[in-house]
Amino acid sequence: MATRAQLLDAVTAFVAAEKMIAGSDMGYQWGPGYSPGEAAAKFPLEVNGELLEGARLEVVGFPEAVDLKFRLSLCFNAAICRLDYTDETHFNTFRLEGEGVPFSVQGPHYHSWPLNRRFFIGASSAPKLHNAVLFTAGTNFDSILRWFCAEVNIAQPPGGHLIGLPPRERLL
Repeated sequence: MATRAQLLDAVTAFVAAEKMIAGSDMGYQWGPGYSPGEAAAKFPLEVNGELLEGARLEVVGFPEAVDLKFRLSLCFNAAICRLDYTDETHFNTFRLEGEGVPFSVQGPHYHSWPLNRRFFIGASSAPKLHNAVLFTAGTNFDSILRWFCAEVNIAQPPGGHLIGLPPRERLL
């Protein structure tokens, strides 16, 4: 069985590896998200031309949201980093002095792997993404998706990619 240090090294190597989204130019299905009001789409990731089981880009949208609201996650079985483009307030209650992490962030924020690596316990439980910093690098879905891909070493989706947000389910 792999040690915690070996698992941490494997996840860190995965984040650093060049990845490609498989099927960004094909149709896909929206499924239920984690919470009511969410819709999720999962895109498998390739590393060195090979699909890795559990490796995916996950897009969570909020079909009934009035303002732009979504989450992007890099997953290696579970989310290991995430961008929350929401109006939520996130408290960094586990921050350490010298990390450069504020006590709280209001609005869009980014949970990077380097800021959350120390919370990884092991393969049997999902990493806790306790720390986040304010995100200000974009204002539309495609530019933010492209920023996130660059940040986590996913090749840029082609110009005609079909990754988007779920359509509204109701007119009113």
